Amino acid sequence: MTKQKILRAAVSGAALWLAGWGGAAGAAEVPASPHRPRTLDDALLEVNTTVPDFGGMYYDEKGQLVVRLVHASAAPAARLAIAKVFGQEKIPAEGLVTEPATRTFAQLKALHELLTPGVLSVAGAVATDVDEKSNRVAIGIESAEARSRVEKVLERLEVDRDAIDIVVVGRILPTNVQGGWLPITGGIQIETPGKYCTLGFAALQGSTLGFVSNSHCTQTQGGVEATPAYQAVYPNLAGTELTDPGYTSGGSCPAGRICRYSDSAFFRASVSVNPLVAYTPGPFNLSISSWLDVPGKMLYPSQGQTVYKTGRTSGTTSGTIQWACATVNSGGGPHTYFCNYIATNTTQNGAGGDSGSPVYFLSGNTATLTGLMWGAGSDPWNFAFAPLGSVQNELGVVPYCQGFVGC
Repeated sequence: MTKQKILRAAVSGAALWLAGWGGAAGAAEVPASPHRPRTLDDALLEVNTTVPDFGGMYYDEKGQLVVRLVHASAAPAARLAIAKVFGQEKIPAEGLVTEPATRTFAQLKALHELLTPGVLSVAGAVATDVDEKSNRVAIGIESAEARSRVEKVLERLEVDRDAIDIVVVGRILPTNVQGGWLPITGGIQIETPGKYCTLGFAALQGSTLGFVSNSHCTQTQGGVEATPAYQAVYPNLAGTELTDPGYTSGGSCPAGRICRYSDSAFFRASVSVNPLVAYTPGPFNLSISSWLDVPGKMLYPSQGQTVYKTGRTSGTTSGTIQWACATVNSGGGPHTYFCNYIATNTTQNGAGGDSGSPVYFLSGNTATLTGLMWGAGSDPWNFAFAPLGSVQNELGVVPYCQGFVGC
């Protein structure tokens, strides 16, 4: 079906870095598995294995790829290693720039893994992350009141306090519901029993065509109970929940919490599906101005990149990734997500009902998919999302892309 017809059819293992420890941390590639997908941090550790001076990388406000190095002389080796691990397309045409690093990425990742279970068990803790821009580990808290509780954990662990930043990021709550267009595409409203959410993106699970939205939009978060999804409201059935992995506890999951890599569920479609994403003229303008083609995907974006999302409440908004591959607590329950992302803006970029929004890179009239939004907060305004790589791995899906094929 053409985009014009769609518009007419619309109905509304590293060593621990303890205090005083200064040795070089080793790193090994961690293979993906159904329970342990390969993440951005795994790829960065692989670069660090090849280039011992590597301290991480991020994109600055000019779109330059900034590589942090303990010794600047490692720049040529870092460029080769990044291209090998991420692909040559990761490096901008103008090349990369370097900044000094005090710590290697492996050292920071080891510190992150050491402190995360204890820190995220504390009331008011929001997220932990290897912050490549600051070359430190960042801890996000809901408010200043949580700082003393986090500091006690750090004191008990006897970690190098100079390598850690504690910042107030506000609480991130699962977004709830509203909106709708036909036929079904990414960025439009769906209704599930008692809830309204946003359809994330069209997807293929083997030969089964369907779509992805949040697990918390189903009747039971984690686990399959065949939740129906309507477009835009009952009784217009759009699909039925088919895959929604359970949450796990123990191991690296913080005490008292249950964990996954993504807040996602796959629905088998009951109606026609198109590989498009709805686009609105701006924040809280809900009129669809165009339909974005989906030419492809990026499994794991990087810190400093700007991503967009389209949701049924706040429309199309954007944010710059400040927390990349962070371990994030949901403020609405006991759920914690490994290797998730937080994108921030000075203005509101998410609201109730945006749950399940597609997260993408915008270029002209195309949307390169990169994640699935599950939460939003303020101080500053932000939205949280799971990277596409984790969604694919947990659900066994690939996006349904331009040309009506999986990509």
